[in-house]
Amino acid sequence: QVDTAMRLMQDQVAAKDFSAYKSLFMAVVSRGRVCLPGLPCLPPITAYPARNWREASPKNSLPTKFLRLNDLVEELQVGYQLTSQGKFQDAVNKLHNILLSVPLLIVDSKEEMVEAQQLMGICREYILGLQMEIFRKDLPKKTIDDQIRVCELAAYFTHCNLQPMHLILTLRNAANLLFKFQNFKSAHSFAKRLLDLGPSAQIAAKMRKIVAACERNLTDEHRMNYDEFNPFVICAQSYRPIYRGKPVEKCPLCGASYSPELKGVTCSICKVSEVGKDCIGLRIYPGMFR
Repeated sequence: QVDTAMRLMQDQVAAKDFSAYKSLFMAVVSRGRVCLPGLPCLPPITAYPARNWREASPKNSLPTKFLRLNDLVEELQVGYQLTSQGKFQDAVNKLHNILLSVPLLIVDSKEEMVEAQQLMGICREYILGLQMEIFRKDLPKKTIDDQIRVCELAAYFTHCNLQPMHLILTLRNAANLLFKFQNFKSAHSFAKRLLDLGPSAQIAAKMRKIVAACERNLTDEHRMNYDEFNPFVICAQSYRPIYRGKPVEKCPLCGASYSPELKGVTCSICKVSEVGKDCIGLRIYPGMFR
């Protein structure tokens, strides 16, 4: 069963490193069988429940569902809570587990399949942003170049597709950093974006002060590799922007973006698939095999 799952994932999403799946595979195997007590002094009887038990036969029986989409959606709320609490590494671990669980789902409709794909997209955006923020906090800040890089990463984080409550936090951090760094034009932009989200009165008051101060001198003291008016995706390994029109490689499983020179590496978001490899795509809805 595990060998079959690995082969299917290689064909569908170019999986190359299954180490992250060890615990999930073991859970699937253990939850997919039951042990029934036998006669005294004899070992228990092992059985494998089928989800199509009414018409199941040795040739067409289908294993019972181990994961449900609604359960993963509930787990996502835990990931949101951890993010709000500032427990970024714990949130990354939770979201990574959700992301890896999606390929093991069996959904009953195309609508659920779309919802599962959206769930993967949410996890990817949060993992990318949180890993980038963890990386930013560990960077040195001794030189001007160091500080420019720190500000760039804070700016990129605001372009991850996050929930409004978390986007407010990233925008507030970026606005404060860029204002202290005397990049008033950029700080002004972040503060205005934050105000458009309708933050609390306390945050709004602070952002209005930044806006008013920046409007006296709408210039950036330091040049950054950041253009808010030119759409871009973020390379999930280098944490650099890939602007629209530039070549980009994708992870077949989670859809993370990478610079072309990183084609063939293992994705740093899902930690499973080979970046840029052609494959048939994820199949979790039985109707896709008909």
